[in-house]
Amino acid sequence: MNKLLLMISACAAVILATMMIFTSPSKVGPVGVLLFFTTSYLFFLGLAAFVCKLFFIFRGKMNREFAIQDVNKRSFRYGLVLALAPVMLMLVGSFGGISIGEIVLVVLLEVFLCFLTSRNVI
Repeated sequence: MNKLLLMISACAAVILATMMIFTSPSKVGPVGVLLFFTTSYLFFLGLAAFVCKLFFIFRGKMNREFAIQDVNKRSFRYGLVLALAPVMLMLVGSFGGISIGEIVLVVLLEVFLCFLTSRNVI
């Protein structure tokens, strides 16, 4: 799963770079904008899962083989939640700017979603 996530994230980074260099939002239309936000989420998913995995490993909760599977599963689940934050901030910024209140709302939503993830609700 780690190799698949790495490949998906790398492909998403290439697609994002290509879109940012060769197109503009007015040229690609709604489907292109949807593709941009989807690939940016996939890119941030790989990045967030990697950072979460490093965090869980450095935290010291790893006990041989069973714990490695647990760390991979937990890092992927938290990565799914944490990858939403940059996409939400880009989405809010596309409507005319980002204020402190919007940043606070995104942070509160992320804290709430991480809490639900820690309790195995989502």
